[in-house]
Amino acid sequence: MQDSYESVELDETQTEWVCRGLLDLAAVDGVHPAELEMIKDFYASGGGKAAGLDALRSKGFDAKAAAGALTGSARDTFFISCYMLILADGEVSEPETACMKKYAEAFGVGEDALAAYDVKARQTFLGMMADELRNKDAVRQVGAELGLTDAQIDQAMEG
Repeated sequence: MQDSYESVELDETQTEWVCRGLLDLAAVDGVHPAELEMIKDFYASGGGKAAGLDALRSKGFDAKAAAGALTGSARDTFFISCYMLILADGEVSEPETACMKKYAEAFGVGEDALAAYDVKARQTFLGMMADELRNKDAVRQVGAELGLTDAQIDQAMEG
């Protein structure tokens, strides 16, 4: 798995596949405004316009087809982004968990790798928070609430 999630550059097709997957995942338990905002930001970072999300949504998402387009670091970005989306509304729902298992099966991603993507997303989230907050004790507390170990929290805070 790529160490720096933020440094991965996706082409337009890969960005669209990731966003289609995020839209699909968000819909399984009702799209939360924070989830939609994250998807818009991700799409915009790849050059997409917010109006284009409706067109992507109408295309739907086929995880097996996405697996063919998203390999290597693009696959890593997809799974980490999905877990970041799950964290966006502060709730991890059973439908989201089931959807992630479905995606993993389509991509040929095992349970250990899926768990590693989840941890990487939590560390990325915590690292973003650590960059913004001066109170490192509060960041550590959030990391613990996210289920990260002390070593994983330290790694996230080192950036």
